[in-house]
Amino acid sequence: MYTLRVILLCMPNENKKITFGDLDGFLKFAPIIGIGILAYLHTLFPSKVEFEKLEDHLIQMDKKITEITILQKATSDNSSNIRDLDSRLRQIEIDLAKHHASEKKNG
Repeated sequence: MYTLRVILLCMPNENKKITFGDLDGFLKFAPIIGIGILAYLHTLFPSKVEFEKLEDHLIQMDKKITEITILQKATSDNSSNIRDLDSRLRQIEIDLAKHHASEKKNG
């Protein structure tokens, strides 16, 4: 916006047609500007090698996440099995205590 204002201020008020010299001057700098824009855009995106490396890393991360999920499920299953064993053991202790109490009364 600022450069457009500067260009408009530098131009005389009379209607001036674009001449071949103006076009020639513009065409001298246009490829340099275009190459600069392309170089900037090239820095925004990864190269093919970097993209493949990133893809491999993401695949490895996905495998690790899958392994962690499987381990978490196995740990959860084991925890519930341990809780079941604990409750069964308590019930056996209660039954054993009742049996000992009844033996002392009878015996």
